[in-house]
Amino acid sequence: MLKNQFLKTSLKKNSVSGFYMKSISLGLTIVLILLFRPLLYSQSLTGTIVDENNEPLVGVSIIIHELNRGTTTNLEGKFKIASLKKGTYHLHFTYVGYEASHQNIRLTEGETLDLKIQMKPTVFQLKSVFIETNPFKNGPVEHSQTIEVLDRAYMERYNAGNFANSIERLPGISSINTGVGISKPVIRGMSFNRIMVNDRGIKQEGQQWGADHGLEIDPFDVDRVEIIKGPASLIYGSDGMAGVINIRPAAPPSKGTTRGSVVNGFRTNNDMYSTSAFVETNQNDIIFRARLTYQRFGDYRVPAENFNFAGFILPIFDNRLKNTAGEERHFSITSGVKKDWGYSTVTVSQFGQDAGIFPGAVGIPNSFSLRHNGDNRNIEFPRQENRHIKVISNTNINIGGDWLEIDLAYQNNLRNEKSFPDFHGVEPRPDNNLALGLDLDTYTANVRYNRNTSEKKQIIYGLMLQYMQNRQEGFEFLIPNFSTFQYGAFYFQEYRWKPNLIINAGARWDGARHDIQEHLQPVYERLRFTGEFDQRNPDIDEFFQNASVSMGLSWIPHENWNLKVNLGSAFRIPTAIEMSSNGVHHGNFRHEVGNPELTPERSYQADLNLTYSSRKFLVSIMPFWGYFDDYIYLAPSPRFSRLPTGGQLWEYRQDNAIFTGTEVKFDYSPIKGLFFRTAGEYVYNYNLNTNLPLPLTPPLSFLQSIEYNFPDFLSGTNNWYAFFEVRWAADQNRVDRNERTTEGYTLLGAGFGFDFSVGNQDFNFQANAENLADTFYLNHLSRYRLLNLPEQGRNFSFSLKVPFGNW
Repeated sequence: MLKNQFLKTSLKKNSVSGFYMKSISLGLTIVLILLFRPLLYSQSLTGTIVDENNEPLVGVSIIIHELNRGTTTNLEGKFKIASLKKGTYHLHFTYVGYEASHQNIRLTEGETLDLKIQMKPTVFQLKSVFIETNPFKNGPVEHSQTIEVLDRAYMERYNAGNFANSIERLPGISSINTGVGISKPVIRGMSFNRIMVNDRGIKQEGQQWGADHGLEIDPFDVDRVEIIKGPASLIYGSDGMAGVINIRPAAPPSKGTTRGSVVNGFRTNNDMYSTSAFVETNQNDIIFRARLTYQRFGDYRVPAENFNFAGFILPIFDNRLKNTAGEERHFSITSGVKKDWGYSTVTVSQFGQDAGIFPGAVGIPNSFSLRHNGDNRNIEFPRQENRHIKVISNTNINIGGDWLEIDLAYQNNLRNEKSFPDFHGVEPRPDNNLALGLDLDTYTANVRYNRNTSEKKQIIYGLMLQYMQNRQEGFEFLIPNFSTFQYGAFYFQEYRWKPNLIINAGARWDGARHDIQEHLQPVYERLRFTGEFDQRNPDIDEFFQNASVSMGLSWIPHENWNLKVNLGSAFRIPTAIEMSSNGVHHGNFRHEVGNPELTPERSYQADLNLTYSSRKFLVSIMPFWGYFDDYIYLAPSPRFSRLPTGGQLWEYRQDNAIFTGTEVKFDYSPIKGLFFRTAGEYVYNYNLNTNLPLPLTPPLSFLQSIEYNFPDFLSGTNNWYAFFEVRWAADQNRVDRNERTTEGYTLLGAGFGFDFSVGNQDFNFQANAENLADTFYLNHLSRYRLLNLPEQGRNFSFSLKVPFGNW
């Protein structure tokens, strides 16, 4: 009865809130369009693009960033974009095998501007991309921080079944895993609320404080990922202290185009099959795109028949971890307009996941609870059911030559963890299976005004507002009801001092208020209410505010060299969860206790990036250093929970700490199509109060690969590639008190793919292999590491993409 009422109330609230948010977003979009729509556009842009020998390049892509509008060069290397409003524009020029080029232009009334662009050949991606989410719309060379850019081709080639695992091939990026289907990213040893994930310009809010709470992102609905490694609080807010992951949609198709694709995949380890269908169109500058994804997977296999927990040898039947099966259903729909004054879109999406939780994670593992019923695809108790709904409005408008960007969003995250109540010793026995229900509403508004005062100087003014409200339900308690209001305002400036020297600086002011409600739990004795209550957390009403500053430079002393330096000081607001949690977190096998006396963190960070790049060779060294005053972290204590099956107590603490380390990248292409790549990372941290390392630190690791892109050799096929890779991780012996050490490991992987045609229909086929040697290993960042459970064994994955329309 209680469960049904909770679900009905949540669904009703989701529907009403989503309707109002969409109505508000659409209404604001219409008002802005009517207010700023010009009557006449008489400016135009023409140009010619040539190679280093002044020969015309055919098919070069030209994109006007602010309009998401573009064209390609003709047989003479020429292009033309007509009917533009006067103002400042940022142009991107991209062509396969050549360095990307970009240029700022200003069109005056009645002007026709003619450009000549010369592009240089390259084999490395670093010089062939531009940064969409960089506020100044320039490339990675001009930016003062280390940025990694991944496109759709990369995400499809290395799709690991979820978003976080698909990006951890990059140096400095790892993931915290709970089984196969649930993971979250780690940047330079930091995660949770120190990393921001922005989807279409909006911060993803979905109970990201939990290590067993995966990232609610459809891996098929990702066209472009830009990862900022290092402090990014000034532009994005206090949660960007360790880095930001920006997920961007693809540029809309040109006018009159309709296209799409269907991708089918299969993974052997957990018998996962997936299907994702996509379609988009542009009719008279009215844009529409939609995606529907379904994934179903069974219990995953490990290279072990038993595991050791607290001295007991427990079975793993048929090499499969019981109840790790799951099902996912996702959709997204985008509609909007793309005009010469800018563009405006509204996106509605839902991420849905039902996943089993390994029975050993709830209570104390025993042979009876691990006994298998023979159905490897059944999702039993304990389980988690997650729904994440987003309504996002993105608008970009030309105002007197400058640009106003407005991002509005409503999000609802509904998380239900279900279990048998007798596992937890709760009295009296509940009449439903809802152990923990968390219902989070988030309203967000981001406004940025981009002003180009001259060819050398750009300025951005920004404002952020966010309101969150969380409600909890169920027969277990972990976090209370609370609401949080946050705001932030920033000023950021970039100045091109010399053609080869770009500097930037800025400041930001943030504030937040937490209103956390007291939670009282009735005390029972022999199934009778005693009239007394146990206070799980007190009333908390706290307000925090402070400033962040940053400055950096990018120096290009020679066309082959680039030096980046970035310095910053930021502060992070303690979250409501860090201040008030008090309960058994079964997905993490521990009792977590918050601290209402927490104060904001203050960091002082420095990043350096030195890169040498030639036509066949690229090497980057990226050291970083940070001092954190009152660093907040969750650490194991020597005490145990007084709650039944609560396990060890983990407490939120504050200490001064140092984070330092480095990343390296080495790429070499001795002949056309052949690539040797090495990427490595090392993170060192030190707690200045305990003189110990901080918990959950990734080990030293390297990824080495060789890849060859074959010339066409088989009739009816093209774009063949193959790769082989070795991932090596060292022992992690630097651990916090009461944290276990983890042995190192070596993993082998490989893959290949090609395009082919049947009649007039094109296809793309890809095959990958992970853990080829079926190696038994423990991941230091895996939540199952606490149970001595190994990671998944050998896994082969296959995908077939069927595109249609004009690509």
